[in-house]
Amino acid sequence: MSGFSGGGKVQMRRIYAIVDAVKGGGYPNCRSLAERLEVTPKTIQRDINFIRDQLALPLEYNQTMHGYEFTSDVNQFPVFEAQVEDLAALFLARHAMKSVKGTKLAEALKPAFERLTKQLDGKVNMNWSSIDQVFTVKETGVVDADLTLFGKLAEAVLNGHEVSFLYRKLGDQQSIKRRLQPYHVGEIDGGWYVVGHDVMRNGLRTFALQRIKGLKVLKAHFQRPADFQIGRHLGGSIGVWDHQENELQEVVVEVSGWVARIVQERLWHPSQTTRVLDERGENVELRMRLGNLEEMKHLILSWGASAKVLAPKALRHAVREEAAGVVEIYRA
Repeated sequence: MSGFSGGGKVQMRRIYAIVDAVKGGGYPNCRSLAERLEVTPKTIQRDINFIRDQLALPLEYNQTMHGYEFTSDVNQFPVFEAQVEDLAALFLARHAMKSVKGTKLAEALKPAFERLTKQLDGKVNMNWSSIDQVFTVKETGVVDADLTLFGKLAEAVLNGHEVSFLYRKLGDQQSIKRRLQPYHVGEIDGGWYVVGHDVMRNGLRTFALQRIKGLKVLKAHFQRPADFQIGRHLGGSIGVWDHQENELQEVVVEVSGWVARIVQERLWHPSQTTRVLDERGENVELRMRLGNLEEMKHLILSWGASAKVLAPKALRHAVREEAAGVVEIYRA
């Protein structure tokens, strides 16, 4: 594999096009290339710099012809088919296959995975032991999935069958029978969940697989709404807790120290924005609009004294009460 380690696939395609244009003659310049590739001249200039500085190709600007040319033959142009992100994607796909090993779903995915690896034949030697040394997925607090249960739910989602089961919510003393039209099943933040229309409660609900007992796939069929999107359903929270039509609230948290650096690097929610409050970036204001505050409360508590809730009052009160409870436990 060549040493192309910068840029993404979009940039890769532009670089191919730029090299082809220069090799074809005509002395293209940043402006003409930008018009052809529908980007800005600044973007083309960055690509030109990359071709010349990182790929070490003999690309020079001809002052007389007002365009670029290669000052010597370019026969050994780097091959980009397998990039770092391709290997990472392949690794993650392999990792995901492990979680459904031995199920019908794994058998269905196997041919697709084999096609992905076959595309790299002759280009990259897939030594998995070496790749595992480079890429890893740290599993903290991951819930083991009942593969039989997952397989049944996945088939129910794909075939549009209703399911019934007993479910015990956190904090409840006993399980309650539920009937669900499953729309989506998968892993979210280390836990396995199924999302769908709760027939008895006439609304969208999210269920943790580890709390589902006695699953039965029913004969009754349903049609999943064409406008259902899992991202939209979970859009009011930073994790798996849906907001269930709660009004979105503006969450404002002032963070400092190590947390200030983290919130500028990570994205918990699409609505998230940050504002640096000092020159060193040690104090940052974090904002997002959420309909469910429970997961946000737990996240803020994990930041300890480095985070202070400014709004809304309900979240500020919830964090204060939980923190007071923790202090009370450790008084003795």
